[in-house]
Amino acid sequence: MFYLSVIVIILIATVFMVSVGDRLNLPWPVMMTLLGTAALFIPNRPDLTIDSDIILPIFLPPLLWAIGVKFSWGTLRRRWRSVLLYSVLLTAVSALAIAGAAMWWVPGMTIAVALAVGAAVSPPDPVAVEAVAEPVGIPRRLIGTLQTEGSFNDAIAIVLFHAAIHSMTSGHHIEPLSVAKDFVLGSILAVIIGYIFGWLGGYVRQRAHDVVTSNAVTLVIPFGAYLAAESVHASGVIAVVIGAIQFTSTKYMAALEAEERLSSTSFWQIIELLMTGVAFGLIGLQASSIIATADPSRIASLFADGALVALVAILVRLIWFTIVWLAGRKNPIHEGAPESFAEVIIMTWSGMRGLVTLILALSIPVVNGTEQVRQDAIVMMLSVLFFTLVLPGLTLPMLVKVLGVRANHEEETAVPELLKIAQVAALEALQAEAKATTDPETYARVKEMCSAITRRDEISEALPEEYKQHMEKLKDKRNDFVRLRDAALVAAQNEVISAQDRYDSHDVTRVVRKLDILAQAESIRSSGMFILPAMTAGAVAMERYNLWKKHQGTLSTRAIPVVENAPASPLVTNEVTPKS
Repeated sequence: MFYLSVIVIILIATVFMVSVGDRLNLPWPVMMTLLGTAALFIPNRPDLTIDSDIILPIFLPPLLWAIGVKFSWGTLRRRWRSVLLYSVLLTAVSALAIAGAAMWWVPGMTIAVALAVGAAVSPPDPVAVEAVAEPVGIPRRLIGTLQTEGSFNDAIAIVLFHAAIHSMTSGHHIEPLSVAKDFVLGSILAVIIGYIFGWLGGYVRQRAHDVVTSNAVTLVIPFGAYLAAESVHASGVIAVVIGAIQFTSTKYMAALEAEERLSSTSFWQIIELLMTGVAFGLIGLQASSIIATADPSRIASLFADGALVALVAILVRLIWFTIVWLAGRKNPIHEGAPESFAEVIIMTWSGMRGLVTLILALSIPVVNGTEQVRQDAIVMMLSVLFFTLVLPGLTLPMLVKVLGVRANHEEETAVPELLKIAQVAALEALQAEAKATTDPETYARVKEMCSAITRRDEISEALPEEYKQHMEKLKDKRNDFVRLRDAALVAAQNEVISAQDRYDSHDVTRVVRKLDILAQAESIRSSGMFILPAMTAGAVAMERYNLWKKHQGTLSTRAIPVVENAPASPLVTNEVTPKS
């Protein structure tokens, strides 16, 4: 009951911190770090001890799954160089460089503990990167590289970490060739296990009868893949990511309905947020208990040591991306490689550490009286997290603005190309389905609707300049339309919801759902993403122009028609008789 109460409190604090972050325009991973740090200042805080053997299996699979479902086999084939350069090589080089710096700088740091610290600090957190980097307008190709790096780097970090821990507990020296061999064999086995679980999950999901069962499958598969891989000494990280990629392959995604895809996305956004919040909260409480027992005179020195470790990690990353940029100035080494030194700086500053760093730090065991060394390592990790997550998370928007590294929407041709693909497929299916049996008028309307798929708020360039100026003046009226429309729809939704005590809840839910769909469709239509008119965009624009020219000077703003003898609102009258 005690642990359950603590988890509920952490969940409430997570939602509150994220809400505050939204209002202050602060990324939620930074707010989660502050939530964990806030545990240091809680009086009479609970003394929590979490078994290090269950930290990774509980928190890592769902977070890795949330990352893996954003990839595909095609993406993996295109970005294999990114996986090799960053997920494997950069992670290994960073771990070794940090371990060397820790041994040189921190008194009493052994080789095994230093490598454990290096392995914990080396992998950037893809969840933090995506939450911080994408909203500030970094080019999509760079974000894709950062996401690819974060998809598999935990695997090599955990392998190095386990090698260091094995050396600590057994007293044997670390053998690089043995570590490399274990990683390769474990990776191959993990790919096989992940593929099997992804296929199995997709097979079961295809035969699920409702959205709830479909989403439940996605929650079970990550844990199954991770535990199965770890039980045979394979990489649970790789197994989960491969399982997610196979689970969301074309064959299985095409079999889903739109509602299932939308609900699955929302479901995993919630899981990702709450799991991260609980992890940061629990780990923060445990870390605060460790820090409270540490020597106060050493805290400042340990935070300085952590700053040095963070600096080494940043410098290694800067040098690595600079080499990649210089080597590919004429011909980029891989898709999404930095194309300027400004982009190198952005890629360097976006290497934010996160949850895995804290989890691995707390997983360092106490062997032969090394309690003091373990405490020092955990304090250093908190310092590293500040300099590689909180500080970059708060300053990245300003750095992007100063360096001028912004997404060039003119170069982003993928969305228009995909819309064109969708349009061609829709028209071909329409022609094959309708044939000669469909009413010509119905066929024409559906065809015009399909032709409008690629429309994105376009106005025919052939229109005269005077009409374009007239349309500019109408934008203010459009804003009034949106305001009035939203007010009307919200009033309709609230009115039906307020009647749920007088009507059957099933009927109320059905009507509210219809109104929600209407509101969402209206919002999408007014945003210009997908507009489905009765005529194509050019025809609509030309027709409006002809009407405007014909009646110019005679038209006045049409008044909104008043509904005569409209029934009074149930919210105004005191008594309302429900339908029998």
